[in-house]
Amino acid sequence: MIATETLDLTPAIPIFLRRLHADSTRAAYAREVARFLAWLEGNGPLDAEVLPRYVEVLRGRKLSPTFIAWRATVVAAFLRDAHRQGVLDRDLVTGYRLPRGTRGFAPRVLSAAELKRLLAAPDARSWQGRRDLAVLVCLGVGGLRAGEVCRLRVGDVDLSTYRVTLRVTGKGDKRRLVSLAGRPASPLRAWARVRGDAAPDAPWLLARRAVDGTPPRGLNVAAVDYITRRTARVAGMAGVHAHALRHSAASLALTRGVRLHEVRDQLGHASIVTTSRYLHVTVMASRFSQ
Repeated sequence: MIATETLDLTPAIPIFLRRLHADSTRAAYAREVARFLAWLEGNGPLDAEVLPRYVEVLRGRKLSPTFIAWRATVVAAFLRDAHRQGVLDRDLVTGYRLPRGTRGFAPRVLSAAELKRLLAAPDARSWQGRRDLAVLVCLGVGGLRAGEVCRLRVGDVDLSTYRVTLRVTGKGDKRRLVSLAGRPASPLRAWARVRGDAAPDAPWLLARRAVDGTPPRGLNVAAVDYITRRTARVAGMAGVHAHALRHSAASLALTRGVRLHEVRDQLGHASIVTTSRYLHVTVMASRFSQ
C-alpha cells in the first residue's frame, strides 16, 4: 500500500492536464490543483476525508457555493485520475457527494434586445471599436468560445462569398465551419478592411496595431473576456462575460427556430444532449426578443 500521508502527487499533474482539450481549461484546472496541493502540505493526511476537509475550509472562507462546487469538482477529478494513473492505490473520492452550486446550469442569457444594445456599444469608426465588434459578433452571434476566437487565423476567414465563413478550431482540435450572413457579417468585413492583408497563419484578431514593423500579437482568452465585460459596462449591462455570449447565441438561435442539431454543429458540441440544455431558456429569451 502506498503511504498516502507522505505521497507526492505532483507527478500526476501533467498526465491529468493532458486529458483536457482547451488551453483555458488546462490553465484553470492547473491553478485549482496547485491551490489544493499547497493547502495539503500542512493539512494531511491524504486519505478518504481529505476532500471533505478541503471543502469545509473553502466554506470557512465564505466563498460562493458555486465556486466551492467548481473547486471541489476539479480536485475530485484530479484525485480520481491520480488513482487511474496508479499514483494513488485507491480512489479517495468514492462515496463522497460533491457539493452543488446554487446556480446549476443557469447561464446568463442576453435577450435579442440586449445583444443588439451590446453590439451597438463599440465605436465602429475606430480601429479598436471595429476589432471589439468583430469579437462580440463571433461570440454572441457565431457562438464561438473565447479560445476559438483567439485561435482564428487570417486563412480561417473566408470573405469571398455573400457570407463570411469561419473555419473554427474547437476542443480536441476539431474543426467546424461557422457561417454568418447579412448584418452579422458586416462587422467582420469591416474589421478585415482595417486589419489588412497578412500571412494565412497570422492571428486574425489583434491585441493592438503593429508598430515599427513588429509582428502584431493576437488576442488571448483574458483579453477577449475583458473586451466583453468592458463593452457590457459601456452598454449599462451587468454579469456579461465571453461565455455568456456563447450561451446567448445558442439560446437565441433556438428561439428563432433553428433546429437543435444545427445549433449543435454551430457550437461544436460533441453530443446533442449538451445543446439540449439550452432549451429551458428559450422561453425566457423569446419573451424579450424583438
